[in-house]
Amino acid sequence: MTLYGIGIDVVEIERFASFKKNKSHRFLANNFSSKELAYCFAFEDSSIHLAGTFSAKEAVWKVLGQKNLLMSLIEIRRNKSGQPTVWLRNKQQKSVLVSISHTKKISIAIAIKV
Repeated sequence: MTLYGIGIDVVEIERFASFKKNKSHRFLANNFSSKELAYCFAFEDSSIHLAGTFSAKEAVWKVLGQKNLLMSLIEIRRNKSGQPTVWLRNKQQKSVLVSISHTKKISIAIAIKV
């Protein structure tokens, strides 16, 4: 398997705590798809999932290296087993793999292009 790129991003979960009370915040609308928001807000503490999803989107953006690519065009979905998958312009990107992890304070994601 050939590795064509790698991207990583770390986010402080606290940055997303205020969105628990404001689901219609402009930042969320500009950076998350409706599917991503539905997934994140299905959990009691959405900030953990918002931070994880955002860090994954950032990692994907970095690995793709397209400066003009809008964050809203990158979508992180979960498959049936809960594994995150990457979608770009509504098409699954099987050549881009992503992994998300977090502690109580930070979320980290790594994306690789194979």
